Amino acid sequence: MAGIGFELRKIIQRGDILSVLKAYGYSAVISSGPWIISIVSIIVSGYVSYPYVRNKSDVVSFQVSVTYLLALSLIFTGFFQLYFSRFISDRLFEKNYPAVLPNIMGMLVVVLISGFFFISPAFFLFKDAGAFYSTVFVFSFLVLCGIWILNVVLTSLKQYKFIVFAFFSSYFFTVLSVFFLSYVGSGIGGLLLSFFAGQVLLFFQLLGLIIYSFPSNRLVSFDFVKKENVYFSLVFAGFFYNLGIWIDKFIFWFHPDTGEKVFSVLRNSILYDLPIFLAYLAIVPGMAVFLLRLETEFAQKYDSYYRAVREGGTLESILKKYSDMATTARISLLEVFRIQSVVVLVIFLLSDFIFNLFKFPVFYIPIFHIDLVGTGLQLFFMSILAIMYYLDKRKNALLLSLLFALLNGLFSFVSVELGIMFFGYGFALSLLVVSLIGLWMLSRDFERLNYETFMLQ
Repeated sequence: MAGIGFELRKIIQRGDILSVLKAYGYSAVISSGPWIISIVSIIVSGYVSYPYVRNKSDVVSFQVSVTYLLALSLIFTGFFQLYFSRFISDRLFEKNYPAVLPNIMGMLVVVLISGFFFISPAFFLFKDAGAFYSTVFVFSFLVLCGIWILNVVLTSLKQYKFIVFAFFSSYFFTVLSVFFLSYVGSGIGGLLLSFFAGQVLLFFQLLGLIIYSFPSNRLVSFDFVKKENVYFSLVFAGFFYNLGIWIDKFIFWFHPDTGEKVFSVLRNSILYDLPIFLAYLAIVPGMAVFLLRLETEFAQKYDSYYRAVREGGTLESILKKYSDMATTARISLLEVFRIQSVVVLVIFLLSDFIFNLFKFPVFYIPIFHIDLVGTGLQLFFMSILAIMYYLDKRKNALLLSLLFALLNGLFSFVSVELGIMFFGYGFALSLLVVSLIGLWMLSRDFERLNYETFMLQ
């Protein structure tokens, strides 16, 4: 879905440094999405509310509640995101733009109804927290699920300035309302209500943009559930990938040696949570580089190759375009690796300064360092998967995602059993293994691409 790619390409073609910086800045916001900005807003919300809340533990309870909301909503919508992204991409390729909006509305109906049944046990699990907290938790989960679905089509839109504005205005509103409600003496329910209100604002801004961008005379459609449009490999690849991202956190939260009760049934891990969530902020530059490379250069070479195949280009021109596409994929992965390595190295050197500046305990630094390596490898792994999806290697992507979830769960559990010196190594090691296997698979896929394109159709 190259709508944003066309716009980013136009910005870069202006040729000056300011334009390049603008393109990377827009890429950072769009690629990082609300989950990275959520981390920042949660941390900032904690800082602005802490001096005013009567019960200081409400701040931690609020941050842990939002973390669970993000984890559960991402894992649940993992079943839908990739598969629905493929459906939307196919409609855009067909230039069947009127089909986009009604199917988005249909998918929202499916996700919100099924999501309600998925999260409804929260009413019973949080009965000691009160009906108000339980209700806000449930509806915050549903709004987040809706945002992840809308997020699927953002890269197909050209109004990148509005997307940036929607993200920042919504999270600024969240921080502002957290400050106000904590100032007037609101407890955990009020703080969570602030988060919910900010997500609602973001949801309707993005939905309004999609309605404006894809006008249609139909309101709701369920074409995406037709047999020919359902790709079960993508359904489970999305679920296992998101499960893989969060399974190590759940192990640390619920293992008796590393987790502790925070609020109602919610637990956290004091030793593991802060370092790894800080480490995730370090992948923003690498994600920006990757989105820019993928949506501008690689997408252009990919379209050029398959257009030549479809339109009967000469063998020489097809092989030339194939070579250009493979080279661009290789350069994109190398650039992501190089940029992220520099970022990790710089943060390694500045760790003491950063932790002292924000008054984080310095004993977190060793775990933070291995988490930096792990999140960098996650970015590399994500880049490999994205290229596989372009090449329609769905089974390979499913196998890698399943392996990632299994290995991260197994290695993280073993690391907890081995003791604090090994915390974070399970997450990093699992990503190193699947990244190396993914590179080998991708290399083999490119070697066989011409043969499969012409002989297996």
